[in-house]
Amino acid sequence: MNNRRDRDFVNVVSELTYWQERFSKGSFAPDSFDKDCAPIIKLACDIYLRDPHGINTSWVSALCSRIPSMPPRLNVDISKQMAQLCWSRLNETSQAEVHSFLRLQ
Repeated sequence: MNNRRDRDFVNVVSELTYWQERFSKGSFAPDSFDKDCAPIIKLACDIYLRDPHGINTSWVSALCSRIPSMPPRLNVDISKQMAQLCWSRLNETSQAEVHSFLRLQ
């Protein structure tokens, strides 16, 4: 049986739960997930859903065009890195635990 997920569907609540569990083990302040990470993950899911068979460069371009309209909490590089981790998970391109190198400065 094929265990690949349906690329045309994203359970955003499940994604937020997954990432919150990973980030809670890192160096984030207690309230930073909801304020800093969740908006980027939601945005990454939205971009992915609009083009689930797209390529990373087009997703990053869409992300960069929408970041300026968001509250300035994270720098662009960290936002891109978070979104790329989310897209990698949604694409199932990596099964490795990736949260350890993402740290807010």
